[in-house]
Amino acid sequence: MQQDLADLRTEVEKLKLENADLRAALARQKAGQGQSASTNEAVAKARAEILNEVDRRLKQQTDDVNAALAELTRQVNAALGKSGSAPATKSGKPAAQAAEPAEGTPSDVPKTGIIYRVKSGDTVTKIALRNGSKVDWILKANNLSSPAALKADVDVFVPQPDAAGR
Repeated sequence: MQQDLADLRTEVEKLKLENADLRAALARQKAGQGQSASTNEAVAKARAEILNEVDRRLKQQTDDVNAALAELTRQVNAALGKSGSAPATKSGKPAAQAAEPAEGTPSDVPKTGIIYRVKSGDTVTKIALRNGSKVDWILKANNLSSPAALKADVDVFVPQPDAAGR
């Protein structure tokens, strides 16, 4: 019986040592997981900060682009409003209303015609064909340097042959 008791004590000591080893291994594992969890938290925090910075920069760039576009729009509108190359105005007159050409129009250009609101995609040639006019007449009557000077959303005078000449 003494021998059995001694064997049991030895076995208990072995179990205690094994238990201590297991506890140490568990503690190391938890410490590793803690570092992993804190690393994951740090990565998530850094990611959130980077995304916030990207959003802030994107918003700033968008604001800068919008401001630049607004300034360009203002400059283009000012240039169109001050341009002497197209005396026609955005008067809103109906297209069929009879009108007079710009002052100083050469004598070979008819003095009667209509006001036409230029639409996007219109060309001087199309306008002339649709309205019984000539490209040269439209250019001269509106002091346009070339067909490319024609702008959308502007009223132009479209000379038409005198009724007596028809």
